[in-house]
Amino acid sequence: MEIDRVAYLNRKARQIVFVFAVALGLTAVSMLALAEEGSHAAEFLSHGIGARALGMGSSFVSIADDATAAYWNPAGLVQIPRRAFATMYSDSFGAVQGGFLSKGLVEYNFVSYVQQIEDIGSVGISWIRLGVDDIPHTTFTDVNGNGRLGDFHDKDGDGIKDPGELYIDRPEVAGYFSNVDNALLISYARQVHPNFSIGGNLKLLRQSLFENSGNGFGLDLGLMLKPLDGLHIGAMLADATGTQIRWNTADKPIFTRERRFRFGVSYRISFPVIGKGTFGVDLETGRKDLQTDGGTERVFRFGGEYWLFDVVALRIGAEGSKFAAGAGIGLRFGETALFADYAFNAHDLGNSQRISISGLF
Repeated sequence: MEIDRVAYLNRKARQIVFVFAVALGLTAVSMLALAEEGSHAAEFLSHGIGARALGMGSSFVSIADDATAAYWNPAGLVQIPRRAFATMYSDSFGAVQGGFLSKGLVEYNFVSYVQQIEDIGSVGISWIRLGVDDIPHTTFTDVNGNGRLGDFHDKDGDGIKDPGELYIDRPEVAGYFSNVDNALLISYARQVHPNFSIGGNLKLLRQSLFENSGNGFGLDLGLMLKPLDGLHIGAMLADATGTQIRWNTADKPIFTRERRFRFGVSYRISFPVIGKGTFGVDLETGRKDLQTDGGTERVFRFGGEYWLFDVVALRIGAEGSKFAAGAGIGLRFGETALFADYAFNAHDLGNSQRISISGLF
């Protein structure tokens, strides 16, 4: 009877794997055939999370073995042995005159928690926030008392403020507002075979700009395969259903974030006594390339990590032509571990720096 039960469970596991793989494949094919309007909606979800992954050039879809896995590949959550957490603080696009750790123009932060539940699977919750704060809201003081704001010396009488035509009313800062994007990820993963796992995210989004806001939701699907010792293969279909965001403005527009497919391969190798290394390559496709008039953009990523004596980590990588590097330190106390990581990422708009704290307990 026990043999029959094991055979039945193996058969059900194969059925789940087959259905999941077919669904992932069909959705990936449809992703290449469909053009979604508003292809760069909720672009803050593309920035990446976790200084460890970002220091490796974001080549993390087949690695995804810490509390940031919900973002990179939710199927990787099953690799976390116990409870885990991760946080990140990032100042992006710093001012040119700023110092090494100067405050950037954009704050990009996240926090996540993962829990293993026996006989159920891996569950997690993550919060991502991007904010541009303290944006001045400028208005005018009605200097001439005519009840109209923004009067100027209209020298040519055309009703249009031209260069050299000075304001009569005095501009002043009436207050400050923020442009804020938030995402809540509710994640689940399950190991359906010793070498195969699947997972997914439910994403709840809210964006706000001055007096307007938009809400939406989406789904991610991921899988991870370990065909050989040390070799990992990962795939993720982000925004599998096309994440839609509806704004509360007068015409209530809907912007759709297009599906994106990530595929990666990584290899892990251990060196007796002195340390261990991980090397990975990723390919992401599906995003519209604005430079090719609606073509599909493909982003190649690669990176590596080396842990020396399981205490100090050095990382390097690239996302396309953009360089990345990072370092980390780990402290272990029995089954508890605490990690601090730093990443530097080059960007056309200005270099970005990320600091993460994560742990297992």
